[in-house]
Amino acid sequence: MPITGATTQAVNGLTTRWAGVSSGGTVFSAAGVWPLLAFLADGARGPARAEPAGALGVPAEQAAAAARELLAGLAESQALDSALGLWTWRTLVLREEWEAGLPPTRSGSSPAIPSSISGSWTPGPRSGRVG
Repeated sequence: MPITGATTQAVNGLTTRWAGVSSGGTVFSAAGVWPLLAFLADGARGPARAEPAGALGVPAEQAAAAARELLAGLAESQALDSALGLWTWRTLVLREEWEAGLPPTRSGSSPAIPSSISGSWTPGPRSGRVG
């Protein structure tokens, strides 16, 4: 699935804004955090919905679709691997319709990410590469 120009511009816009406030030498890309922010914006309400949408550069109503598009496009690349992880407190109840819109992946709930899973939670060929 090709990544549309609008999604590419939104991801690049976040990277550009980060670079504008960064000092010293560093290398980074918003492609790693943009999909997570997009899914969080999609699931949030009130100010918690508007703030990430402002950072994303797309309306919250379009964020989840753009995140799925970006992740699908990245998955087609032979030059990189990507994975999305989301952990929540056990007591946080997620809306079923929002959770159903997340990409298929392993998920869990934890007050902290145990080091025992930091490199093993990713499914398939990425397993063991995160850590």
